[in-house]
Amino acid sequence: MKLRCAMGSLTARIMLIIVLAVVVIQMVSFGLVLIVAAKQGRAQMYSFMGADIAFVQQFLGSVPAGERQQWLSKLDRGYYRLMVEPAQPPLPRCRDSHADELVHAMHARVGTAVKVEALCQQEPYDGPRLVLPLDAQQELVVVFGDRPFAPPPLFITFGYIIVLCALVMLVAWYAVRQATRPLSQIAAAAGELGRDLHAPPLDESGPAEMGRAAAAFNAMQRAIQQRVAERTQILASISHDLKTPLTRLRLRAENHVPPEHRERFAQDIDAMAALIQDGLDYAESATLREPRQPLDLRQLCEAMAEDMRDTGLECSVEGGTDSESDGPVRAAPRALRRALQNLLDNAVRYGQRARIQLREDAEDGAVLILIDDDGPGIAPDQLERVFDPFLRLESSRNRETGGTGLGLTIARNLLRAHGGDVRLENRSSTLRQAQGPKLGHGGLRAVVRLPRGGVSS
Repeated sequence: MKLRCAMGSLTARIMLIIVLAVVVIQMVSFGLVLIVAAKQGRAQMYSFMGADIAFVQQFLGSVPAGERQQWLSKLDRGYYRLMVEPAQPPLPRCRDSHADELVHAMHARVGTAVKVEALCQQEPYDGPRLVLPLDAQQELVVVFGDRPFAPPPLFITFGYIIVLCALVMLVAWYAVRQATRPLSQIAAAAGELGRDLHAPPLDESGPAEMGRAAAAFNAMQRAIQQRVAERTQILASISHDLKTPLTRLRLRAENHVPPEHRERFAQDIDAMAALIQDGLDYAESATLREPRQPLDLRQLCEAMAEDMRDTGLECSVEGGTDSESDGPVRAAPRALRRALQNLLDNAVRYGQRARIQLREDAEDGAVLILIDDDGPGIAPDQLERVFDPFLRLESSRNRETGGTGLGLTIARNLLRAHGGDVRLENRSSTLRQAQGPKLGHGGLRAVVRLPRGGVSS
């Protein structure tokens, strides 16, 4: 899977194209160079060998027949053998390109009047041979072993290609990495923008195309910030403007409404005020407006649990104080407390009680905050939909039962602004995986994931 993801990246694809193109071009050019160099090298070598063999033939032809054997060891060249044998009738000759070229060079050196024959491999010889007459009784036989003009061994060619590929991949990796780095920066900035609308803008320097892309991204970020600011301002203005008529309604209810209806009027007014405040909180939850600072999560959770117990609600923090999850995280205190409080209120409202556990993610060291309740749970197809704004699975408009449908949405927005997230899961499925078909109590679990460092301030 990791290899597939790596090969699916733009860097890997560009590198593959560059490496394949360079290797194919180099192999073709290397082959052509080998062919041309081999042809020219053979021609020059044949010329030198022809001159050398012609000298040996002329020298041995001038030496008495009885002394020729003594000179053979002194004239040995190492890359072919010299032998003096009695003259033989001509043998059948077969085609051999290397021998033919050497015969042609011999004729050019010693003249066409000299008899030069190229014979294919014959026993007891181990390679092609040339037969040159010395006199009427003897002839000079030049025997070649392996072809002295063969192309380079395959391992040399493969070694050249391997070294070439390694060098091309190294250079291509560096070049492509430099070229695609702005794309990675834009991708990282897009992820950061999803968590924090006020993240620093992108640097617009670099290649012209990347500069235009960064400028467009920054313009989009400013537009989103402006739209969110406008929406927040509108909600804030509405909230502020409605306070006065709500206050007048409250006073009129206290003075003019019959006592038996006065409490219901006050409850409706309180519900309207709370709904307006929740809308304002939802609009502001997309960004964090307070500085982040080191925060002891366990201490925060224990303080929140104690506050809930003081109001008669059942809430506890489970697990010892020596857990690996202990330690400060960088967070906005009020925003994080609001997010966790919404989750705790949701657990107590629907599940009668809340239990908090702190754990550490073994993969990246992030802190996991588990909030369990003993309620009926949620249908699996609704586990993600409940985070939609104004969605209430309980259809009543009573804040004590159905709420406004913004609590979970605000909690997720605030946690994502910290670089974290929250998800819901039915505890019955979790227990089934851990205990088998025998289930304990059910309920819902909210899993909060919060990075240690949070988002840079």
